[in-house]
Amino acid sequence: MIFKAALPLSLVAAVAVLARTWQLLQNDFGRQYYAAGVRSMLDSWHNFIFNAFDPAGFVSIDKPPVAIWLQVASAKLLGFSALSIMAAQVMAGLAAILFVYILVRKYWGGTAGAIAALSLALSPINVAVDRSNNTESCLILVLLAAVWLGMRAAETGRLTTFCAAMAAIGIGFNVKMGTALVLAPVLALTFSLARPGAPVTWHVQRQAIAGIVLIAVSLSWAAFFDLTSVRDRPYAGSTKHNSMLELALVHNGAARFVAMSAPAGKPANSAASGETAPATAEVRQPVMTDDSPVGPLRLFRPRAAAQFAWLLPLALAGLVLAWSDAWGAGTPVSRRISAGVWTGWLVMYWIVLSFAGGLIHTYYVAVLGPPLAVFSGIAVAGLWSRWKAGKPGRIYLPLVIVTTAVWQLYLCMAPSEGIGSDWLSLTWLTSIGIATICAATLYALPQQGSRFAKLFAGASIGALLVAPILTTASVVLRRPNIAAPVANMTALLAPSDTERVALRTSRLEAARQKLSNYLIANRETAKFLVAVPNANVAAPLIISTGLPVMAIGGYLGDDPILTPSDIERLAAERQLRFLMLGGYTLAPAKQAAALEPIARWVRANGRPVDPKLWRLSASAGTPYRINLGNEWVEVPPPELFDLWGKAN
Repeated sequence: MIFKAALPLSLVAAVAVLARTWQLLQNDFGRQYYAAGVRSMLDSWHNFIFNAFDPAGFVSIDKPPVAIWLQVASAKLLGFSALSIMAAQVMAGLAAILFVYILVRKYWGGTAGAIAALSLALSPINVAVDRSNNTESCLILVLLAAVWLGMRAAETGRLTTFCAAMAAIGIGFNVKMGTALVLAPVLALTFSLARPGAPVTWHVQRQAIAGIVLIAVSLSWAAFFDLTSVRDRPYAGSTKHNSMLELALVHNGAARFVAMSAPAGKPANSAASGETAPATAEVRQPVMTDDSPVGPLRLFRPRAAAQFAWLLPLALAGLVLAWSDAWGAGTPVSRRISAGVWTGWLVMYWIVLSFAGGLIHTYYVAVLGPPLAVFSGIAVAGLWSRWKAGKPGRIYLPLVIVTTAVWQLYLCMAPSEGIGSDWLSLTWLTSIGIATICAATLYALPQQGSRFAKLFAGASIGALLVAPILTTASVVLRRPNIAAPVANMTALLAPSDTERVALRTSRLEAARQKLSNYLIANRETAKFLVAVPNANVAAPLIISTGLPVMAIGGYLGDDPILTPSDIERLAAERQLRFLMLGGYTLAPAKQAAALEPIARWVRANGRPVDPKLWRLSASAGTPYRINLGNEWVEVPPPELFDLWGKAN
């Protein structure tokens, strides 16, 4: 009996582990910016507490620390490596799936729980973020903990549990700042609506106390950071005024909702870690963020929907069924609470992601994975029970299956060019056809033929999982953009680029090693190995050497951290000898404008280091191109300067 009950969850767990660990190391360290921070935080408690990007604690990571701290803990336990960092992400993803299973099973039954867990386990974008070191996996886990506590608080009316739920949201703020707060109104409203007969003062007092807890926990680390003397902490990365509160309100706040203006200017120099492209390569400015039009249709377009919404019609049917069942005669109030919380999560984040017009990445839709998975599980269980109950409910399950099949056809056709001319399109066409045929057969079957009905119902649901499985496979069998992962099933048609990636990686490693060897051999007593324009250039050097590398302009190269006089002072105090102009950057124009005064001073006072001493190739006049988001961007070549005037 116990084995039979545990079997569905065991199978789901096996699928989830396979999807999240197969060829995981092809993603290397993921986003090296975060990985460098992990290595730096392993060096000292100071770096750990202040979420420092570099070993010297010069600048902080431009995210709050909780998600990175989990990666640091894993690296401390297993040793610093790509595997130890990714292990923290995988465990967070698996824990989220278990959370969904438990929460759904408690209120809606084992079948609904298993289907919900399976839906999340196979959600393409959730698999993608669980295989990266971005902060979404940790955020989703914390939000699920808040949901669990919030439901318990609404059921019992206990203030302590309600405060714990708000504290969990506050921890979520320290994972990804304002993104977590979207769920707070949902839990607060659910808590009050669950006690409509309580006095107004009862509601006001509890909401006020819980609100204070939310604010206190949310701002605790940022306030501690800002109240610490600037001499005793890193510069707050990606801010203009060295404030963590500014980071929350601007870079990780308003900039996500409103497009911020960029300074005009020519692209900045490239990094030593860049690579040259063929002279005939087409050069276009890359799109690193989701630039799709904002509005109510944004998440219904294939670009976004193919990441998370393959079962959207099924999930919407589940939402309707959840509310229908929640208000049925004799239904416990806990079901209404569950339906309200999951609906609030889905609606609130759907609205935010639909209308956010700033720096939004497509993978942010991963936060919609849990509620859609929950409603998919509720739909399957509810529609099946209605089918067994007979007319008029028999039509609902086949109808929803066919509707979902048509929706998947829409999503599959968008990226496909020659439908039916390749194995991929033949596969999803076949799966959609099987789902439709099984749905029609299910409707035609007599009610007494339940043995065959289970077979056809299972086959139709299985067929509907083929398209999301193919899309998920695109981030498992192929290496995605590891900084901003996006699933795309058509990537499966391209030949494996393992050899090309290995060749490129070995070349970059050789270039990095030559630069590192030169810098280490000639660093002498300098505190910093080298100063580079931005964190994306510094990160691989920190990962490979573990030595202090200064990111002059922070993450994008446009933070106003230093002035030319600061560089002059550091050189005079023998803390900094080498400085590189240019570097791989995600914001060429911004970096060029921000670092121009420093660049002028360095060119006037530093001595150029012969490129042959530190670069693999340095052909004069050869166009230097870097790869950003699979687009080639031409930039001036990197230059290394000796500020002590001893260059050979």
